[in-house]
Amino acid sequence: MSKNGTIFGSDTWIPEIKNLCFDFLKYLQNRPGGRFLHFRDEIGTSEKPGRIVKEYHKTAKILKNEIFMEDAGQSYIDYHKIASLYIRSFLKYKPFYLDIPKETKDVELCLQTMLANEYFAIPFLETIFRAWNNDFEGLLRLEQNYRDNFIKLLYYYKNHIDKLDPVSFSNTIYLIERQFFHPSGK
Repeated sequence: MSKNGTIFGSDTWIPEIKNLCFDFLKYLQNRPGGRFLHFRDEIGTSEKPGRIVKEYHKTAKILKNEIFMEDAGQSYIDYHKIASLYIRSFLKYKPFYLDIPKETKDVELCLQTMLANEYFAIPFLETIFRAWNNDFEGLLRLEQNYRDNFIKLLYYYKNHIDKLDPVSFSNTIYLIERQFFHPSGK
């Protein structure tokens, strides 16, 4: 239970989110420029939440109050909104960062390494979709054009975080799931 008395069922995801971050970091460290990529643990634990989880709690409480008003404490938001709020928190606090020594010249970086916080949203969404659809073999097959535009949208939101409306963005996440999340055999 958080200090404000609100219980967030999604707090059970905290260890998995952190593991996903470390797996993503390990993957990107093998990409061009990845050796300079680091992860600042802004997630924390269920007992001692970091800035990302605290931001999620704050914005989830606000959103629940707007949607459910006096019933907010007994009501739940759907996983698309949860994912939207978590992605917003990641974009706001940017836990993946590049630390390139000044003496390094002409370092080759790939786009995924430069935009790690944005690209993290893709494996995060795939994990969320699998968990909520009970389809552990499902794959998020986002076509390249849509993937590129989604990353551009996230980049824009990272630089203009106050313009990211969690409800509207959750609709985008819903449409991505419906259009591009498929069982592994299809």
